[in-house]
Amino acid sequence: MSRFVAVLFALVLLVPTLGYAQQTRYISDELSLDMRAGPGNQYRIQRMVPAGTRVQVVDQDSGWSRVRLGDGAEGWVLSRLLSGEPSARSQLSGAQSSLAEAQDENSQLRESLAEAETRIDELEAVLAETSSERDTLEQRMEQASRGLQLHEENEELKKEVIDLRREIQDLSQETERLRDSNDQRWFIVGSGVLAFGIIMGLILPRLRVRRRNSWGSGGL
Repeated sequence: MSRFVAVLFALVLLVPTLGYAQQTRYISDELSLDMRAGPGNQYRIQRMVPAGTRVQVVDQDSGWSRVRLGDGAEGWVLSRLLSGEPSARSQLSGAQSSLAEAQDENSQLRESLAEAETRIDELEAVLAETSSERDTLEQRMEQASRGLQLHEENEELKKEVIDLRREIQDLSQETERLRDSNDQRWFIVGSGVLAFGIIMGLILPRLRVRRRNSWGSGGL
């Protein structure tokens, strides 16, 4: 019977604990808060909890709250010294920390922006240089095209010169042939004239002799 009573008493003590929903609270703006071994000032102080510390409330009893710290330690503190929101000091510290992070991020962004602007300037310089090289290449290509055109024209002129030389050579050969033919004609004509002169030189004296003889016989 005594065991049953003891178990029933233990269950009665555990029911409030099991039925209590854990809540997150913060130590108020006091410099520090005594965390005691039990719900009352008569219990020994376990440690001093700094203001703004986040705690988990696991039980309450007569104006005291049993809290659990981040490292797992548990103890009792006055409920009225707990707050549902972080303390102003903690919020200020968080705000200052956020401001420092924002300033650091802003500084990094400025550095990144400066690097980006430098990179843009470098790319613009490279682009300008590339454009200049492109213009130079286009000029060279144009000159090469003109040179190729002149080369082709030169080759055409060379072909025309060769054709003209051939024509001149053909004309020279034709002229030489005609000259040889003309010389042959004149040679033949001259030979004919010479032969005619020789024949006449042989014939005319005989004709004269005959005439004389005819004339002499007629006079007798």
